[in-house]
Amino acid sequence: MRAKLLLAIVAVLACANVQAKLAGKNVVLVHGFQPSQLQSQPNIAEQQSDANAYWSAYWGSRAEANIYWSSTERIAGGIKDSVRNQILALEAQGTCSAGCVFVTHSTGDLVIRDALTRLNQWGVNPNQFRVLAVLDFAGAGGGTELADIAVSIAQGSGFINSVQKGAISLFLGFSPTPDRIGVLNDLRPGTARQIATANNSYPRLRFVGTGSEFLSATKPFISGGDDSVVPLHSACGAPSRASYDSCSRSVQVNGVLRSVSAAPSSLRFNHFAILMGEGTNHSEAISSSRSGNFTTVTNNASLGGLAVDFATRTSRKWWAFWRKVRHVRNGDRKSMSANVYDTLNN
Repeated sequence: MRAKLLLAIVAVLACANVQAKLAGKNVVLVHGFQPSQLQSQPNIAEQQSDANAYWSAYWGSRAEANIYWSSTERIAGGIKDSVRNQILALEAQGTCSAGCVFVTHSTGDLVIRDALTRLNQWGVNPNQFRVLAVLDFAGAGGGTELADIAVSIAQGSGFINSVQKGAISLFLGFSPTPDRIGVLNDLRPGTARQIATANNSYPRLRFVGTGSEFLSATKPFISGGDDSVVPLHSACGAPSRASYDSCSRSVQVNGVLRSVSAAPSSLRFNHFAILMGEGTNHSEAISSSRSGNFTTVTNNASLGGLAVDFATRTSRKWWAFWRKVRHVRNGDRKSMSANVYDTLNN
């Protein structure tokens, strides 16, 4: 019975393009929070359909597998159980026996962080299921202040004003209620930062933005720089919650090379900020949409067997008062995801 279940899950996991690779390795996708599911309450088939649609703009055709989960569940509950079954199926199929690269977006960062700490508990054979690195786009591993507000609205807090309610309605598409919160509970910064806190050996490569979405209505309620959903303290992989303007103390999000005091002095163990895009908003991070220039934080390094070697150009710019500015060469001609894929796929 267990073997039949695993084979069934394998069939669902498979993506359309079975030859998709990144640097010769299979890619596994882990999507983020999907607000519409809090109302639709999707079944398994619908969850898979939602996951495929989630990645369709860019990564869907570049992956071997697509792990799905429901936003109506909690990470330590139904999400964990669903992800465990799919990882066991991937192990049985041998999809990651030669090593896989995981790609996450938003809450997927937190979901896979929890899962990777449970592999031994689940009896996963590390020789049959090898994770080389995780690429986190707009990672919500440290949570978001929007979740605090959404949960407070759902619980009827008297401290939430109409402007905050309007911003959350734009973000979610509806006003949350007590029975429609799901994984938002885990996205509260105080909760997210208590999930899967142990160090592990999997390199986490971070790609972050500070662009605008939802008419910028959500930005006033998020701590520091943000992409309209996730704050930099979360997306960068900072070990503690704070108001940050960059992932680096030596380069601004717009590429200006100068000291940045409002930046983390270090990141979580084995976390590496790679790219920052000043104009990239939350959804654009995994789309095919161009969103301007990108600057590098960590570059010319080998992480998890991936060659991180973005071609950059540094020059003085008038708009930066003739300070030096570092940008990815011709990076504004492609989306963030395209820049990452084309560079790492070597």
